[in-house]
This record gives sequence, C-alpha cells and structure tokens, in this order.
Amino acid sequence: MDDPFDLSQTNAYSKWRARKLRAYPAENADLRVPVGRLDQPTPEERDALKTRIDTFNMALVAVDPAEIQTETLLAFTRALGLRRADANLFADASAVSHIAASRTHPGRPHSGRTHSAGPNPGDETRVDTDLEPPGGTTLGEFIPYTDKPLSWHTDGYYNTTDEQVGAWCLFCVRAARHGGENGLIDHEMAYLQLRDESPQHIAALSHPQALTIPAHVQDGRTRRAESVGPVFSVRNGHLHMRYSARARHVLWRDTPDTHAARAALDRLFSRPDVFTFRYKLRPGEALVSNNVLHCRSGFDDDEDPAKARLLYRIRFLDRIDLD
Repeated sequence: MDDPFDLSQTNAYSKWRARKLRAYPAENADLRVPVGRLDQPTPEERDALKTRIDTFNMALVAVDPAEIQTETLLAFTRALGLRRADANLFADASAVSHIAASRTHPGRPHSGRTHSAGPNPGDETRVDTDLEPPGGTTLGEFIPYTDKPLSWHTDGYYNTTDEQVGAWCLFCVRAARHGGENGLIDHEMAYLQLRDESPQHIAALSHPQALTIPAHVQDGRTRRAESVGPVFSVRNGHLHMRYSARARHVLWRDTPDTHAARAALDRLFSRPDVFTFRYKLRPGEALVSNNVLHCRSGFDDDEDPAKARLLYRIRFLDRIDLD
C-alpha cells in the first residue's frame, strides 16, 4: 500500500507532494466557509468544509455571531465527526474552554523574552501553554489566558501518546481591541518542507524519543506524567504532529540529526512564505483544524471585561471526519 510518509516510498511521496502543492499559494479567503446554522450545516456547507479540511487541514467558518453558543458549538463539532473531547482543568462541563485574558494578576512581569506570532519563535515567555496548574495557581499563570504572545505549537503536545489531540475548534465571541492575530501552518506542509530539505530531518523527528515533556511534580505529587514521543507520527493513515517551540521544560533527543531538524523548523517559522496563514478572528468566526501548527500575537484588550477578547475552544482526540 502506498504510504507517502514512509521515507522509502519516494514515488508515493512525490505524488502526495504534488497534490499538496497544487493548493498553494493560498489566501485566507481560500479557507473561508460561510455557514447559516452551526447546529445544522447543509450538505453544501459540509462539502465546502470537507474540501478545505482535505486540502489545508483547516477551515475558517463564518456565522452570525449570535450562533456562538455552547449547544450550537457542540452540535457543529458533532457534524464534523468529533466525539471524544479532550477536557482540561480550565474547561467547563462540556469541555469548552473560555479563552480570555485573566485579570487576576494584572501587569505580572514575566521572565525571559517574549514570543510573537511573527518571525522569532525561538524566544520564550515564562510559560507558553496551558498545562494543568498546580494547587493555588490561576488562569493568569498560563499564557493562553493572558494578553501575551503564544509561540508556535500544536495543542496537547504534553498529552500521553494515546491521548494526542487530533483536532481543535476556536470560536470568536469578541475580538481584542488590537492584536491577537493567529499564525497557522498546515503540519503536512511543515513536513513537506522539512522532507524536501532533508529526509534526515523527518527521520530524526519521527524517533519515538524525539521530544520529552518532563513530568509535572509539585510537593511530591505527580500532577502530569512524563510525555515521551515523536514529533511526526502516522495515526490511522494520517500524519500527526506534536510540537512546541518553547525552550524550557522541554527535552529534545540529544543527537546531531535532532538538533539539525529543530534548526530547520526554526528557519521554517522565521521566514514569511506562501504556506503560512495569518488571521485575526472576528466575532462570529471560527477556526476548525486537524491540530495544525499555530501561534498568536500579543494583544491590547478593552478595559471593560464585557468587551474584552473572548474565544471558546474545544479540543478533540478525534480528527475531523466529514466522510
């Protein structure tokens, strides 16, 4: 059976590569799918979503802002074939996370340099993901729940290998006053660019010990077990990527090939090219994706909490399946 992700099958890879590249260069408008009712997408809307997902592993959904309600969101994700939600401690009973800048610790300084959604993914904030908090900490301790930039990553890279995030959906209720733009790269296009540069990059990043997230231990209690696994893996015939650009609390396999592959990824993120989408969600818009690479610029928020940036996020262990 042809497998484009098998390094020995160069013909299968060449065919897959040509098919992927036919969609580029692409613009934000190429991702856009208007949907009348989130809870009941029409066959035509489903077909349009399937085309975008099959091509880019993501789609930009546009609806009436009044449609952004928990029950309609859940109905829409079910229409995408998403059933197994990946809950986290900051999600509600429906596994919906409310992404807003916490005001618990206004002006709290952070150490180190900051990431941006722009060309410097090697810099790092104090914390750049929403790992589960130790006792006594709050939303403001975790960068997604602040106005700080978020570096390039895929969601759930700290999950165990059998609980990897396959898809996520991000719905905008209110946008930031300034900033808050997402950068997005189809992880298959990242794979393609790395493999074109050197198949050794893929071999290194596919090693079962390529990336380790150490256990989170506090007061002698393990709150999250160590997570060890590859960056690239193939799951049920589909390419999966597990990655974070953060520099701390991450251990990479200490080999020359791994270091070279990481450097190649940094170069990929640092250059503007036709494979990167940049978009700021507006009220009534949503991004749905098979856990593509993404980042977020910092933003300035409205002082009135009722007007401040608010997005709803749901993660799933499934991939989007519109078949």
